[in-house]
Amino acid sequence: MSWFGKIMGGSVGFMLGGPIGAMVGATLGHTLIDGKAESGRMTSQEQRQAVFFTAMFAMLGKIAKADGKVCENEIKLVRSFMRDKLRLDTAAQQFAMGVFNEAKDNQIHFEDYARQFGQVFQREQQLRMMFYEMLFSVAMADGVLHPDEEKILRAAPSLLGLHSDIYDTVKRKFVNDLSHHYAILELKDGADMSAVKKAYRKLVSEYHPDKIISKGLPEDFIKFAEEKFREINEAYEAIKKAKG
Repeated sequence: MSWFGKIMGGSVGFMLGGPIGAMVGATLGHTLIDGKAESGRMTSQEQRQAVFFTAMFAMLGKIAKADGKVCENEIKLVRSFMRDKLRLDTAAQQFAMGVFNEAKDNQIHFEDYARQFGQVFQREQQLRMMFYEMLFSVAMADGVLHPDEEKILRAAPSLLGLHSDIYDTVKRKFVNDLSHHYAILELKDGADMSAVKKAYRKLVSEYHPDKIISKGLPEDFIKFAEEKFREINEAYEAIKKAKG
């Protein structure tokens, strides 16, 4: 991640601004990170990547601490996400956990991070949707949806620029039955096979790795999208098998 190296090299003065820019400075000031520094100003694309990365882990920190404590399952999920899905190197993982820890205890509200994230990525529907799903994963890591976690998850769609009914759709994805697979394809339970095929083709087109790469989206999101692409295919195969 070239943007990360430039931050380590002192290029903290890029024009992120807002709570996300402040978070970068706070993390670097409070966390010992063994990273390789690079020189040069950040490009606009690198700035977007920095916003994506920093806002994501700041908001994960907020949702994890929403019920008053961060449990071991939540930390394990976040670390697994960094290591297995984003495939971050050691220095990037240190920075990500630094952001997570700073955000969970600071006085900045979840809404402030979410609003800035939604503005920067207002044209990237898939990215915002997948991040919202990750928020839900962390909230449900202990098997219980706490009222304060639910409050954040219900408020997040409007802040991120998603449809208000997305809360119910995503919540269904955490039910371990066929309803889970219909929800992944953004369908109501029991939709007929023609609707399933139509939804499947649409989502496969939207999340195909080649299409994601062509949009110039952050490198970390491309890795994230690969997992989403796999889930879409698994959901389609499960429903097709169930329908015979």
